[in-house]
Amino acid sequence: MPPDERSRREPAPYAWYVVAVLMVLNVSSFIDRQVMALLVTPIKADLGLTDSEVSLLLGPAFAAMFAISAIFIGRLVDRRSRRAIVAWGVAFWSVACAATGVANTFGQVFAARVGVGVGEATLSPSAYSLIADYVPPHRLATAMSLFTSGVFIGSGLAYFIGGVLIDSVQQSGPWTVPLFGEIRSWQKVFIIVGLPGFALALLALTIREPRRLHRQAADAPWTLAQVRAWFRRHATAYATLGLGIALFSMVNYGTAFWFPAYFERAHGWSSGKIGLLMGGATAIFGLAGVLAGGQLADWLRTRGRRDGNLIVLILAAAVSVLAAWPLFLPPTEPVMLAALLVTNIVAAAPFGAAAAAVQEMSPPPMRGQASALLVFMLNFVGLGLGPPVVALMTDHVFRDPAKVGLSLLVATVLLRGVAALAVAGGLAAHRRAVAEVTP
Repeated sequence: MPPDERSRREPAPYAWYVVAVLMVLNVSSFIDRQVMALLVTPIKADLGLTDSEVSLLLGPAFAAMFAISAIFIGRLVDRRSRRAIVAWGVAFWSVACAATGVANTFGQVFAARVGVGVGEATLSPSAYSLIADYVPPHRLATAMSLFTSGVFIGSGLAYFIGGVLIDSVQQSGPWTVPLFGEIRSWQKVFIIVGLPGFALALLALTIREPRRLHRQAADAPWTLAQVRAWFRRHATAYATLGLGIALFSMVNYGTAFWFPAYFERAHGWSSGKIGLLMGGATAIFGLAGVLAGGQLADWLRTRGRRDGNLIVLILAAAVSVLAAWPLFLPPTEPVMLAALLVTNIVAAAPFGAAAAAVQEMSPPPMRGQASALLVFMLNFVGLGLGPPVVALMTDHVFRDPAKVGLSLLVATVLLRGVAALAVAGGLAAHRRAVAEVTP
């Protein structure tokens, strides 16, 4: 189908089914990934860890292997069945999540989280590539936002389900399992959360592998030399977007993992209250934010703004900086809660648009690898550094666990401010890359 004809058609109903399945898998992956944030206190108590050590489990243990694996998986995505890659990945991360529930040392928990990272690295590059083949450009940001909404639904459910599970398993007492011994309350949560993933692996197999957009993408994937040449020619566009989304996501991951500790230490909230509030705010307002961001990006795109996806990121970063002050230095609790809701909306807004931006600036034969680059920046930098930066400021700058809110404030203002400037500096380069892919 000619590019101009494809750009005018609407996605088939089955395309939205594929997006929905991938979104459900994304929900599951983020529940497995985020539930640990609510278990910081019991894990620290049982394993005798500091905030900085826990941050290694929250961030680098998962992020390093996730990001590195995504680079290699991106190459496979451009050459092999994306459906099969996703199905195997879901099964693998589910086993690794359940394995966290039988770990009894820092090293064992670290290894299990590495396994979760390797498995989950299969999803985003495969999903971005599949969606780009199923959905035309003028609906791509919306479709990517629907997939990305799984991040916020999953994170919200992790808070909610985690909070409910923690309260429930603490009342039921420990399990005794042959070969593994006593399973404590926090370990039970990982086992319960991990097991449903096997059914989801079967759900992934219901996705049909589509014909790739261009025969060149299916029959003659680009060599590494061709991929490197494209990245060099458009280095400014990729570097500014990559830096901007990485810094933006550092704040997302830092707040996601340390919000529970902030509310517990600064405001004395229980795990159940934190889970209910954060779960609702993240799932409802995060979902609203990412969908609104995708709609705004597509609206800008249909009105001739080839950089519309990036405009959404700049606006979200600016609003986030303003909302951080009443969130972490609240005059009253109602003001804090209002700022929390605004923060959840703008924190979610740019991620579907950013994924669409990478697809539209990358030729089809290398989209899996370009997606892997985005995944690398989001996770190696965003997840790998976000939680530790907050923890290090709390431990070594403010030297008071109760001042974790100040660490979150400084991180939000500085990192998102720089993110907005970086993306703004690459707008022209992005427009040139998009014009070369779709004249």
